[in-house]
Formats: sequence, C-alpha cells, structure tokens
Amino acid sequence: MKGDKLLRAPRLPDRPVKLVLASGEYPALISRLRELNIGVVETSFDSRLPKPVAFHPDMQACPLDSENLFVLQKSDLLKKLALYDIIATETAELPQNRYPGDVLCNAFAWNGFLVGNMAAIDQKLRERAKEIGLLELPVRQGYASCSVALVTETAAIVSDRGMAAALEKQGFEILRIQPGFIELPGYEYGFIGGCCGKLAPDLIGFSGSLKNHPDRQSIQKFLSRHGVEMIELTSGALIDVGGIVPLL
Repeated sequence: MKGDKLLRAPRLPDRPVKLVLASGEYPALISRLRELNIGVVETSFDSRLPKPVAFHPDMQACPLDSENLFVLQKSDLLKKLALYDIIATETAELPQNRYPGDVLCNAFAWNGFLVGNMAAIDQKLRERAKEIGLLELPVRQGYASCSVALVTETAAIVSDRGMAAALEKQGFEILRIQPGFIELPGYEYGFIGGCCGKLAPDLIGFSGSLKNHPDRQSIQKFLSRHGVEMIELTSGALIDVGGIVPLL
C-alpha cells in the first residue's frame, strides 16, 4: 500500500479500494470497512470546525488528482497520511468555526472541473487546481462535496437544486432527490454525499440504510443503470459522516 499513488479521478476508484479516509467519530463504520479488508485513515476531532462536522473528512481534506491532496493547515491528518507515504498539502488559510470559514476544503474535483463555492474555497487549493488544468465550476452551495454523491465520471446524485442545475448545465447526468432524510446531529439534516463513498468501480457504500429514504427506489435504479451495486455499511438511519473518501 505504501508508495501507491492517490486515485487519478478523486472519489472514483478504477479498482477495489485499499485505503479510505473516514470519520473517527463512528467506530462501527470503521470496523465494517476493515472487515471488508479496507484500510482506514481515521479523522480526529478538529476543534477549529463547528462541533457537528468537526470529524468530517469532507471538511478536512480535498483530493484533486493522483498527486495532490489538500488538508487543513496544521491538521493531524498530515502525520496520519504520511504513514502511507501520502504527502498532503496544507491550506493557506486556517479553518474557522462558522461558515464560510469552515468550508476551505469542501469542494471536489470531477471530470476536469473543480466544483465548489469559489468565494469560500481555500485560495491555495484553487490555485493548485488551476495549475493542474481543472476548470472552476462555481456553485452557491458552500458544502459542495457533502452535497454530491459521485456515481461515475458523468453521473451523480444530488438534493441541492442549485448544485443539480449547475452540473446538468455541463452535461452531467444528475438524479435529483429530496433534501432531508439523512441525519446530521446538530443540523436540520445532512447530505447524500456525506453518507456514502465509492469502494470500487461497481460498488458504493452507505453509512446507514436507505430503507427510510423516500427516493430509495430511484437511487437504487440509478445506481443499477450505471452498473453500481450498493452496500449498507451500518444499520439504522442514513447518517452524514462527512463522506467516505477513497485514497488508494
């Protein structure tokens, strides 16, 4: 595992995943991933972020390509990732405990674009994205990464209407689902991207069960149409855990 490069297409593995970044707040989720022979880099509580999302990977890190992974400045993820020979770049800015200062890393690279609220993303991250050829796709949603569940390089699941419209305008196939029905203690609700992550080209894992989501059938059909199976990693309601970010 040491010395392997990060994914060429962040969050979209082209083979079974060997290592993911996941929230240290949920031991049951981590145990289940390890039962599947997937290594886990566990996030720690970052007191600089709002408490409900202080463990969330999508608040602490942003992969851009096989050689560029950004993490919050002075994050303990730097040492944890270095154990796997993953060299991360620190953000130029320090995170803050309220929006928009908490979403420095909450953007995502997808099929040639960097998607996010450009006024909120860390400037150093934006500059590096431009250097490697990513085009900026601006959206109003500051929690961009949380809001989108990537299925393939051209298809995703989204509840935020503005996000969906911006992505559809670029030709992406978007399944629009109802907002809500995903728990995030401390907030009204969480997002679809925050409760899942690809574990292989044809497999996506969810933190919780889809059975109580009103769009479960649409989600399952959409995944099936794109050749992706799903696995429920934990029981109970869907929980926004900040996403499961495949690394190697």
